[in-house]
Amino acid sequence: MPQETNLNVAPYFDDFDPQSNYYKVLFKPGFPVQARELTTLQSILQNQVEDVGNHLFKEGAQVIPGGVTYLNPLYAVQIETEFLGIPVSLYLEQLIGKQITGETSGITAKVVTYITDQESERGNYTIYVEYLDSSTSDLTTDQFLDNEVLLTTESITFATTFISAGEGFSRTISTNAATKASGFAISDGVYFLRGYFVDVKSQLLILDQYGDAPSYKIGLTVDEQIISSDVDSSLNDNAQGFNNFAAPGADRLRITTTLSKKLRDDTNDQNFVQLADVKDGVLRDLVDKTDYNLIGQELSRRTFDESGHYYIKAFVTTVRESLNNGYVNR
Repeated sequence: MPQETNLNVAPYFDDFDPQSNYYKVLFKPGFPVQARELTTLQSILQNQVEDVGNHLFKEGAQVIPGGVTYLNPLYAVQIETEFLGIPVSLYLEQLIGKQITGETSGITAKVVTYITDQESERGNYTIYVEYLDSSTSDLTTDQFLDNEVLLTTESITFATTFISAGEGFSRTISTNAATKASGFAISDGVYFLRGYFVDVKSQLLILDQYGDAPSYKIGLTVDEQIISSDVDSSLNDNAQGFNNFAAPGADRLRITTTLSKKLRDDTNDQNFVQLADVKDGVLRDLVDKTDYNLIGQELSRRTFDESGHYYIKAFVTTVRESLNNGYVNR
């Protein structure tokens, strides 16, 4: 799928057409260089890259590993809005990646992400954690308790204040504080999108905030934007070693991706590249688009020609009681 942004408009006038069979822009002395020629020059090269990419990869293919992970269960812990009169919103961002401990339970966990009370379906600040160690006193306790003070194992600094390691930073709510949730994560990688090899940043998506039976299509939402120096000052001329606001530079075409979810019956896939399918909490389909497109098909055909049908996973055998009288029990 080629890019969707139309650049054959003012002020770019990129009139490149692959049907014209123009493969080079030939500049000549004494003739002014046109802005559209410089843009068309890039479009010619991009068309070549896209043709090669379409031969080797499918749309949405993983080019450089950016693995995906289905997180079910993902554990949620609801906490109070303030602790000792200080809003937890001031330092929640700093907790991501840090270990925390329950003061009463002794359970240790690592904070993965969080949502605010405005984002929460239940109106509570919620941190999502990966439990590391169970209770030090009761091995049957594996989640934080209700109305329990949570301690940080590392210092937290915010504004002119800090919370020392080993001190409390929040308290869980008094009822049903800990519950199960679900999420989906993607790590840094490169994906073939819109004819480009696009860098995809590490992201984590909460599927169900307080449930472990989600049903969604999960994938990347692709966004194309034209960025000018009015938006990004670093695009101004820096010939003197600094960004000269009096000399704005050329615009840029930016392609970004966001890990997102859609209802399974949502058929509007515009700007959406599906990576996985989850139904009732079960990962039904992890779209495998890492194989080379045409090369992969040819290798599959050749393997079938020489090996025929065969299985790669052992069959499951179930033994049932049967009277040895010559009849079967179905």
